Amino acid sequence: MIQKIIEEITSSINSIQRPHPIRVGIDGPSASGKTTVSDQLADFIRLSNKSVIRASIDGFHNPPDLRYRTGKFCPIGYLEDSFNKHAVIEQLLQPLGPKGNLLYRESQYDFVANQETQVERLQASPDTILIFEGVMLFCDVLNPHFDFRVYVDTSTETIIDRALSRDRKRLGGEAATLEKYERRYLPGQAEYAKRHKPRDQADLIIDNDDYSNPCIVTL
Repeated sequence: MIQKIIEEITSSINSIQRPHPIRVGIDGPSASGKTTVSDQLADFIRLSNKSVIRASIDGFHNPPDLRYRTGKFCPIGYLEDSFNKHAVIEQLLQPLGPKGNLLYRESQYDFVANQETQVERLQASPDTILIFEGVMLFCDVLNPHFDFRVYVDTSTETIIDRALSRDRKRLGGEAATLEKYERRYLPGQAEYAKRHKPRDQADLIIDNDDYSNPCIVTL
């Protein structure tokens, strides 16, 4: 089923006519499966010998002192301070957009190493396709810079189950993972949904509660 969805997304992207690279945003809650969808989509598009830039909002985190300036568990801080959205625009989305010079950077900050990435500017071609994924992409600041939008949705129960499997080592165990999600990530993403209504911004929504059988939601 995922292959059919990837083919449908690709068909929609191929129908878009732009004089600049097509910028695809793939949004959704934490642990919804955005990375898997994005990687498979990029690989499938490359089979047609098209140039693909595969990047993530994770490459544009703010440093810890800014990310946590309102507190370790503050959900509004998570929403507003996690990422350098203006750097995303200046380094990636704008150069690939209308009147852009096609010189872009895929990332600016490594949040695992807590240091800036030393990434050189690269040259894109006008027919390149950007696959850019991450949480909270369809906010007022970033949303206008995408040419096609996919929202990967899951239930809260599924998010918690996947987070405990995926993040417990990085976040310091099961209890610490649950606390981070229940106090910061989930309420922060709920506030994002309330403010920005990302499902309403999407061109295509994927219900990904079942990894083995995702489906497209009729808009």
